[in-house]
Amino acid sequence: MKRIITLALITLTVLSASAQFGQSILNLRLNDNAPFKVFIDGQQTGGVGSVARISNLQGGKHFLQVYRVGNTWGHHGMNSAFRGMIVLTANAESWVTVFPEMQKVKFDDIRAFMDPCNPNKVDVRYPRLPVRERCENELQNRAPIAPVTPIGPMPMCQNDFSQLKQTIDNAGFESTRLTIFKQALCYNYFTTSQVRELMQLFWFESSKLEVAKLAYPKTLDQNNYYLVNNEFGFSSSVNALGDYIAMR
Repeated sequence: MKRIITLALITLTVLSASAQFGQSILNLRLNDNAPFKVFIDGQQTGGVGSVARISNLQGGKHFLQVYRVGNTWGHHGMNSAFRGMIVLTANAESWVTVFPEMQKVKFDDIRAFMDPCNPNKVDVRYPRLPVRERCENELQNRAPIAPVTPIGPMPMCQNDFSQLKQTIDNAGFESTRLTIFKQALCYNYFTTSQVRELMQLFWFESSKLEVAKLAYPKTLDQNNYYLVNNEFGFSSSVNALGDYIAMR
């Protein structure tokens, strides 16, 4: 009986150490330092703030949701800044910046814990060295930190975009051109420059306005979207697009 209890205690100790060893810490901010809320794997973490530090996370994939809180386009409330998967390095602290306009995140820095079993411990022996350098002796036999690249939607590559333009241009009817555009819109993202090029493929002002409205939610650099107004021939279209964007 004592042997069974001893084995059980050893197993629990190993599992506990393993869980701690896999810990990650995530620091978040928006690129414009606006206040936001964070959800990890569907659970809200903390309240509203301009920075967030989330500990006790396991290394690996997590579903991250970030919502900007405040006044956007004249409306109060929450607006999605990012929704997607991120990969956290185990036994390390990550600093991440969210770019709401592009729906992307950027890993600014990843630093290994000096002591994987105690991420909050401060090693006074090396007070002047960066954390990554202080950890070399303790972690030299462990796998290196895997590089992490920004995660998020990307605009259509130039080759695919050229094929889309050619397909639209080959259509003989305006309604057919709109149908082709809508089909491509379901599975692709665009830049403001690409939206302007697509608008130029349509003959009627009403079609150009419809393309501009439909493409706005799938445009990654919405901060430049005012440039699409150059493709309109009437100020009423400019006003209609502005009203549409303000209501989103």
